[in-house]
Amino acid sequence: MKDTLLRAAIALSAICLAFSAQAASDEPPKPIPPQQKNFPLDQTWQLRELNGKPISSDLDVTLKIDGALHASGYSGCNSWSAVIYPVKDQHLAMGPPALTKKQCDKDTMAIEFDFLSVLHSGPTWDLVNGDLVIKGPRGSLRLARSL
Repeated sequence: MKDTLLRAAIALSAICLAFSAQAASDEPPKPIPPQQKNFPLDQTWQLRELNGKPISSDLDVTLKIDGALHASGYSGCNSWSAVIYPVKDQHLAMGPPALTKKQCDKDTMAIEFDFLSVLHSGPTWDLVNGDLVIKGPRGSLRLARSL
């Protein structure tokens, strides 16, 4: 019994010594890296906000990325498609988009341009309260899941 208690005391002393040595070191503890999320493939998303401003639900601006990483949708005026890769640290890398050539009113064309510019700018993405939020150097998008 004494032998077992002595071994336990020695083991406890070694653990305490290891923790105190780490605490005394000048290096701050390393942060735990955030867990990587998987991009929600094969779901259609409808634009609800562009740069913090609401988008009318009458305006159809959508994004869908399928399992082959082919993105497509409607940008308010034109149908579009491109290759989009969800990459490390929840970024998106998009190739050049292909669009139909329809012309619409100035405001709709501005939304289309801003929407595709944000996607093409190497933005980050996240799921926030069920919405897909995309932020990049050219603005931000908030999209809601669509049927």
